[in-house]
Amino acid sequence: MREEDEAYFNDSEFQENLRKYELADKSGEPIYMDAEDLTDIAEYYMTQNREEEANKAISLALSLHPNSVDPLIFLARQQMFHDNLEEATRIADSIPDQNDRETIFLWTELMIRSDETEEACKFITSKMEELDGEKDMFLYDAACIFMDYQEYEIAEELAQRLEKDFPGYGKLSKLKTDILMATEKYDQAIELLQAVLDEQPYNTMAWNKIAEAHIEKGDFAAALDSIEYSLAINPEHTRALMIKAHSLFHLNQLEQSHDIYLKLEEMHPENGRFYYLDSVTLSGMEKYDEAREMLDKAQKYFPEDDEEISQVYLHKAFLESRRHNIDEAVQALKKAVTLSQGQQRMEFQLMMGEILLENNREREAAEYFEAAYNESENKQQTLLTIAILYTDTMHYGTALSLLLSYIEENKDGVLAFPYMAYCYKKIHDQENYLKYLRKSVEVSREITEYLFSEDYPSIQPEEYYLYAFKDAYGRFPEDWE
Repeated sequence: MREEDEAYFNDSEFQENLRKYELADKSGEPIYMDAEDLTDIAEYYMTQNREEEANKAISLALSLHPNSVDPLIFLARQQMFHDNLEEATRIADSIPDQNDRETIFLWTELMIRSDETEEACKFITSKMEELDGEKDMFLYDAACIFMDYQEYEIAEELAQRLEKDFPGYGKLSKLKTDILMATEKYDQAIELLQAVLDEQPYNTMAWNKIAEAHIEKGDFAAALDSIEYSLAINPEHTRALMIKAHSLFHLNQLEQSHDIYLKLEEMHPENGRFYYLDSVTLSGMEKYDEAREMLDKAQKYFPEDDEEISQVYLHKAFLESRRHNIDEAVQALKKAVTLSQGQQRMEFQLMMGEILLENNREREAAEYFEAAYNESENKQQTLLTIAILYTDTMHYGTALSLLLSYIEENKDGVLAFPYMAYCYKKIHDQENYLKYLRKSVEVSREITEYLFSEDYPSIQPEEYYLYAFKDAYGRFPEDWE
């Protein structure tokens, strides 16, 4: 959900309309509302993955306001998102006001989805020239549409025109930031957002975006610092809480991450995504039975046609494997592949290998890993992934053999160092453990902390080697300052 949409749906006027609608619906009493308000309620339900309730609100809107533009646009977009472009086009043709700005945007999306991006750009530009007013808002919304479809070059052209013609437009900085983020120019995005905060220090959207930019750079500690400012302004901000939970997860502060997801579940009890993320967090804490219970709740509220549903079943396969329910794990994995329409074939092979390894069926696992490696377009990355899976399932000898092959064949082989250190520690090879641990934090602080934080609690990853050396030799290394 976009932050703008979240802000609107949290607005007191919308919440009051939603309350009135739901009270009437529950009691069975008749209710009269504007088509626009009922469409907003349907849009809200869609953000909560409650499509049946969304359809009910739209049906009421059309029964009260036949041929009204907003609910017809909702129906057309719904068909479009289900890839029923022919039906979406039929509904779009039936809209009485073809010059309505939302109708124009609907046709633009239909053109893009029909691989007619250049035509869509010409169409929306021609319509803009016909406008008498609000060209600034039209340009902004048009740029956002092309952003949604990863057409960043066109979005940037529209943003530049917006800045030239309407330099004082309020959402210009947000649009420019979104484009910088989408094109992976994170430092420039942070710089622009800092300028916004110099003038608007209580702008939660800017604080959230800075945190997201830090996450994309892999700096979760900086993301956590930034998001605390946002939450100080609004402690109940859903997006900010999600960012904090995500950052804490990657900083291996899983208990705190879990606590935030519990809060989000209480705030949004019918949003399956929060239960799913909480299940992943509980898995990281090795609380597999609790994670399985949370995943059941996630599946209750996750529609089968959700684009992320295959990930839910992949996680279910992982959980059942960890609980040594191999038949259930394989069944869930096959379901994930079916739902993804075969797009995750290599991921299926890797995970099947992991499941078999966890259940001591090494020969069968090796066959799946070999198939994944042979199909892979990036064989070195796949080799490293397989080595990590052997590490995770405590097959340290095989893992070391694969990691050494990865180092020999890859100029960026240093990515294997933290895992090398971990495996050597597990097989009690003190010399090689220290050798690779010393190099690990420079390779990846996050991975090093993930692998060794339980061994060195309350110690920064940069000092793991020092304390490991002391454990081995009873003193710190002589070159330690």
